[in-house]
Amino acid sequence: MLYMQNALKTKRGIKMAKKKSKLDLGKILTLAAAVLALVAFFMMFAPAITSGTDTAYTGFQVAFGYTSKSEILGSTVSTKLLEFSAYFVPYALLLTGLVFGVLSIFGILPKITRFISAGCYIAAGVMLFLAIQLVMPYFTDKLGGTIKDEAVKAFRENSTLAYGAILAGIFGILAGLAALVPVFLKK
Repeated sequence: MLYMQNALKTKRGIKMAKKKSKLDLGKILTLAAAVLALVAFFMMFAPAITSGTDTAYTGFQVAFGYTSKSEILGSTVSTKLLEFSAYFVPYALLLTGLVFGVLSIFGILPKITRFISAGCYIAAGVMLFLAIQLVMPYFTDKLGGTIKDEAVKAFRENSTLAYGAILAGIFGILAGLAALVPVFLKK
């Protein structure tokens, strides 16, 4: 009789341990996705594009604009080089994905929030590779439409994608895949 009770407790313990480990695996993968998304987000401070051989602009500068300041004969001269552009969208998507990832960890609509966070991460990862297409150089209003278009085209042709945008895109896509795997785990 005692043997039967111990065997029954052991079977229940194994079933509960298996169920708990699958839930923990989903949470671990969701946390890993969140860490990868944070790494991708903080890559905004690494060079995203390079223009020429010595000029590099970070993802933050590409997204939110950049003004160069230099000291000439005791006077400070500031020149606006980049405007606020659509490159802020991938960073906003990474943060949105993080919010939905945290919601899925706490069990608030776990399936749909995992799908949304995975979609946000993957979309952000793809958009992070589009730094050159989304950058907007600053020009004064004195430039006409055709001249301004040619200047933007020349700026984009002379720019190349830097390691910060490439790594951020890779980490964003990996975060999306890691966030998507727990949806397909059996319970």
